[in-house]
Amino acid sequence: MNGQASAVMTRTGGEWVVDALRAEGVRHVFGIPGVHNLAIYDALGRQSAIRHILARHESGAAFMADGYARSSGEVGVVVVTTGPGATNTLTPLAESYAGSIAVLTIMSDVATDLLGRDLGALHEVVNQIECFRPMTRWAETIAEGRAIPTAIAGAFDLLRTGRPGPIALSFPNDLLFGKSEAAVRTGRAGRRPPCHVNDVDEAARRLARAERPLVIAGGGVVSADAGEELVAVARRLGAPVLTTVMGRGAMSERDPLWHAVLPNKRATEEVIASADVVVAVGCRFAARSTKGLLLNLSFRPDQTLIHLDLDPTVIGKMFKPEVAIVGDARDGLTRLLDALRGGEARATWDRERLATLRSAASARYTPELAGFMRALRDAVPADGIVVNDQTGVNYWMEWFFPVLAARTFLYPVGSATLGYGVPAAIGAKIAHPGRPVVAVVGDGGFMFSVNELATAVKYRLPIAFLVVNDDRYGAIKWLQEKMFEGRWGEADLANPDFVALARAFGAHGERVAAVADLPRALGAAFAADGPTVLELRFTCEPPWEM
Repeated sequence: MNGQASAVMTRTGGEWVVDALRAEGVRHVFGIPGVHNLAIYDALGRQSAIRHILARHESGAAFMADGYARSSGEVGVVVVTTGPGATNTLTPLAESYAGSIAVLTIMSDVATDLLGRDLGALHEVVNQIECFRPMTRWAETIAEGRAIPTAIAGAFDLLRTGRPGPIALSFPNDLLFGKSEAAVRTGRAGRRPPCHVNDVDEAARRLARAERPLVIAGGGVVSADAGEELVAVARRLGAPVLTTVMGRGAMSERDPLWHAVLPNKRATEEVIASADVVVAVGCRFAARSTKGLLLNLSFRPDQTLIHLDLDPTVIGKMFKPEVAIVGDARDGLTRLLDALRGGEARATWDRERLATLRSAASARYTPELAGFMRALRDAVPADGIVVNDQTGVNYWMEWFFPVLAARTFLYPVGSATLGYGVPAAIGAKIAHPGRPVVAVVGDGGFMFSVNELATAVKYRLPIAFLVVNDDRYGAIKWLQEKMFEGRWGEADLANPDFVALARAFGAHGERVAAVADLPRALGAAFAADGPTVLELRFTCEPPWEM
């Protein structure tokens, strides 16, 4: 671990946690106090550099940390207590893992002498940390008080140098309350590794000869802040650009070279098949997008695949590349552009055909759905943040809502979990208090995390929660009918009066009569003195083809 250390001092473990977070530049943490982590909360209460956001459930706190990290590029930090408090964060961390989002979970544990003994201690989950290993980049129980600041610094080093993702650190409560000698690092360390020049040169040689080059940009481009470099490479090659869902916003989707979202088969399948050289950057070709309900991606032997990624374990996992480049996306794209300088684009794409494919959609993408996209886009400024949950309209937004800037379209694409939208929007608003934030949720998903509306009220956050209500799990009903000869069941919902519910929480509430009223209603919500729940009756089928 690099960086200088402060003078050795004696502090409680809780104080070391807060001091170490502050040294890493953390400004916000999300969490809930419990008997075992109160030493952390005592330390938080005696300083002002870090603001704590009190959630109403640990899963909400962790989703808030995800939304904070996803929208800002900073590490989202969540603090929870032992056992059920800790395990309540597992579903959010599964999403953060799938989306490669930097979230640090700090949890207490039973006392050191009780670890792993199954003696029925308060809140005990035997070998608690083992629950977190499958869905984190690193999960560790800290054994000594003096190791607390070192462990937290190491977590930030890992997040700065490698593929982002959740990290879980567990601190036995006796270490948090007890005092120990330690030191906090005063300088931040770590950077992402550069790409090997020989690999980049080989990729440039292949691309310089390409007649139909294609770029596929993933979330790694966003996390590396490499949007400008991506656009420059695409311009030099004259290449259409596909983005994964996590890569949306890496370039403006009003740019003529942006083509479509990768899993949108009708727009992308022919383009992929026509390409002679494909360069994929920061993209792991997740099965959900490439082997899902629509696109069944493959590459022919006569096509050249160049794969650039920070994580060497994802290269070749789904498709074997001709050229593999390991390293930071921004560094790799910069080097690639330098290697291509002096040449001219040779691309022979049929631009008229590309334009036709770009707007391709099934008949189920109705004028009503297109109107919804236009109304929402018109209502949200280019830098406004749109947070998705999972409902029929969100599945269409995944492909057809125009994304104009990075980190403005938050979508739980990895785990596709219900209940993401409300707390993630709170995290995004905490990260960006001056920017409009809207969460688009279904009636089913809204009820998964409606309790966090109380958090938005507590902190007077002017977030718009747009509840698209069809009184059912509509996508599930559609799937049942397709799979079981029209039979369906257990998908109808008995919903509350959402407007009255919002007012009961102390939020604003309004029933929006029509899609055309969305710009007015959202504008008022963005200017309000607290959160607003907007209910819109809207029914649609999902975009899947079976």
